[in-house]
Amino acid sequence: MSRRHDLKREKEHLIRQIQQQRLDLAESKTRWLEKTTRIDRSWQMVFGLRRYLVLGSGVMALYGIPHTSKLIRWSRRALGAWGAIRLFKKTFSAK
Repeated sequence: MSRRHDLKREKEHLIRQIQQQRLDLAESKTRWLEKTTRIDRSWQMVFGLRRYLVLGSGVMALYGIPHTSKLIRWSRRALGAWGAIRLFKKTFSAK
């Protein structure tokens, strides 16, 4: 009878451990979804604009063949403006 009692006690322990792991997993899932919400929204936006991005990159490639220096100059300006906007957002954002 002691063997049965030990097995029953071990089974109960394992069931409690499994329940705790399920609770931990559910909590981790919730935290993961909270942390990745911003990335998911950005990805959905980019995915929604992919048709225009493909079209725009094709036009830029065609324009860039005869006007390489202009394309490089404007791409540098665009990256500089993007960096300035990010700097302003970081500086003036309310945390």
